[in-house]
Amino acid sequence: MSAQGSNPTPTTGSGRAPRGSACLNCRRRKFKCDGVRPVCGPCIRTQREYDCEYTDGATRSPTQLLEDNIARLEARIYELEHPDSVAPSVTLHDPRTATTQPGLALQLPTVASGSTAAAGPSAQNTAYLIPQATPVTALDATSEPSPDVVQMLVGFFLPHADQVGFFLHHGRFREYALVPTAEHCQARLSPALLNAVYLWGVHFSGNASMLAHEPVFLQRAVQSVSAALVRAPRYNIIYSIQAEVLLAHYFFAANRSLEGRYHSNAAVALSLSCRLNKLRSNSNTANPPGVMNVDLAPPADVLEEGERINAFWNVFILDKSWSVRAGSPSHFNGSPGAQVDTPWPLQIEDYAQRGLPPMLRGSLTIQAFLSGILPEIGQGTSSVALRAKASALFERASRLASQWTPAMAYVEQFAAEFFVLENVIEQFMDALPPLHGALEQGIARDLLVTHTFALVAIMQVHGATGQGQNGAPGRDLDTARRAVAAIDSVNLAGFAYVDPIMAVLWTAVSRVLIAVAGAHQQQHVEADHDGLIAALQRLLTAMTTFARTSPLMALQAAKVRQELEGSTQ
Repeated sequence: MSAQGSNPTPTTGSGRAPRGSACLNCRRRKFKCDGVRPVCGPCIRTQREYDCEYTDGATRSPTQLLEDNIARLEARIYELEHPDSVAPSVTLHDPRTATTQPGLALQLPTVASGSTAAAGPSAQNTAYLIPQATPVTALDATSEPSPDVVQMLVGFFLPHADQVGFFLHHGRFREYALVPTAEHCQARLSPALLNAVYLWGVHFSGNASMLAHEPVFLQRAVQSVSAALVRAPRYNIIYSIQAEVLLAHYFFAANRSLEGRYHSNAAVALSLSCRLNKLRSNSNTANPPGVMNVDLAPPADVLEEGERINAFWNVFILDKSWSVRAGSPSHFNGSPGAQVDTPWPLQIEDYAQRGLPPMLRGSLTIQAFLSGILPEIGQGTSSVALRAKASALFERASRLASQWTPAMAYVEQFAAEFFVLENVIEQFMDALPPLHGALEQGIARDLLVTHTFALVAIMQVHGATGQGQNGAPGRDLDTARRAVAAIDSVNLAGFAYVDPIMAVLWTAVSRVLIAVAGAHQQQHVEADHDGLIAALQRLLTAMTTFARTSPLMALQAAKVRQELEGSTQ
């Protein structure tokens, strides 16, 4: 929120701010800004208070400072992608020698069988993948890790892989990755994919010695992904998409949104060029002009087809989830070439066991879902499908809420869209498996994310359409409390990691509770004030639980805490 002034800006007779004095948010969204400070009327009505800022003050606004950072990041990204043509801004060397080495030497610790390496509760389940008391050889930025290192990193990665968009079959990937030599491994899997997995393995290890060298693994991953894009595809292009998805999740979790969006967009572009959005389509036409066409060979087996289907839906989830935080439109909103006909995904293990019906064909999968048309029995019930549906509802609700103003043209038509969307969300939530019935921690974690997506989506609908005006708490407060109750229904201590989009979702829930608690304090309403504060504390505890593995979660928790303190002063 802008803090550059506290006095209202004079408006014209039409209620608009004088030319050049509108806030940045209204300029970007082409709203009629009234120029009121510190927060203008349109930003309040659209729940964009924290995006309202002005650029005519004595100091640079947060957005201007962010643009400066973006320029620096773009220069750094170009440097990482073109190491041969740009002099590096940072040169790594081995301090034990007098001469500069080509990379940073990394001596990984000896790991014994059963060691959890501080990776969290679920690391105990991966001990069988970790070599027994085997010394791990040194690694630098130019050499390939030894089989022992690979085995250890893959063991750290796979238990949390589903939370960072990993869609390949775990067993087949492990078989290809855990071979005696790097040459055999790279004969099956691309360096881009392997280095992205190694990066996440280091991140999940929780081992201080390994984490100290995480930048080396990040450099390897970024460079190998860039090389895969500029060279002729030697490997399965699905592996390139997987690497881009993993890197996008990594940067989003690290609160490096620009780089996250870069890799997310790359994953979308590759998916559309391969027409993964039209797998088993009733109208499998070529891409429109301007969109690259990549003809994939027929899948070798049902498992490979399943990996392609799940590749698309994980890219879809990534795009829908993070486009909201970026304030940019999703790539899958029905534009030419981006229509989604691919059928709902199964769990990756189910393709090998039963697969999709041979004659199954898809058409307008997302459009039909958002219109309230139910799929055939048994379709769209996997955890991946439920996450895809929830992310689509979240993005749709957020987009409509950002456009809504009571004075807008065609307000009746817009209200009707909200009504349909609310019904679809409620129908979807009624069909979700309950959180308290999830016996496995992995299933409970997936359901928590899906439930929270849907709850925030309906919270956006209620908030935008004026529920709770004139001091009444409204249905958005009830929905926020349901989101807190969802946290109480699972054992967060059993989750070592959760999808970083939860930082965004929990922040949205927190702001509803903070707004009501602040209003109660201003109006001296004591009823349930303590309950609101207790709910906020439970949210902050949940966010703090995952702050160690996600800088974005840590940042959002700090923001929520600051906003809570400001509202109760």
